[in-house]
Amino acid sequence: MEKIKLKQPLFLCGMMGSGKSTVGRELASVLEVDFHDLDSMIIEEAGMPIPKIFEQKGEQWFRDLEQKLLIRESQKISGVMALGGGSLQNQRIVDHLKIYGWMIFLNVPESVLLDRLSGDKNRPKLKQGKENREELRKTISTLFEQRLQLYSQAQITVDTNSDSPGEIAETILKKIKIYDGFNRR
Repeated sequence: MEKIKLKQPLFLCGMMGSGKSTVGRELASVLEVDFHDLDSMIIEEAGMPIPKIFEQKGEQWFRDLEQKLLIRESQKISGVMALGGGSLQNQRIVDHLKIYGWMIFLNVPESVLLDRLSGDKNRPKLKQGKENREELRKTISTLFEQRLQLYSQAQITVDTNSDSPGEIAETILKKIKIYDGFNRR
């Protein structure tokens, strides 16, 4: 792949388990830019893992911190940032991200998400669905329906299906080249 220079940051959005962090690291590596993970920033800022934040401080406290960090960091980062599955809480955040960079929606079929998230103990929003697969499927489906309106406003959507992280990164780069063009290094 030819060496290119990213003009603005890439913000990867999509459901939990869609591969935002994995694909983000791959993209950052290919582009030779920094990779940022919003969930890791939250953990560092709060001084505790996300399930513990939900348990001790509640979801609203988590969402407030997530929004504060996302607004602040998106204005100054370069490179690639993986957002949390629920980071796009409202229209204001979506509009903000689209001003500062490219928002990219990793669209993964619900059946793939179900397979990836089965047995995952670190997803507080899936707590009620962990007991049986049908409950987990319903929870994933409900969350996806609630969030799709915001995800679908991304400038770029990539239907990932069962592609490898490298293939997804390559597809993203091809789409960005079409829309924005890159400076060659």
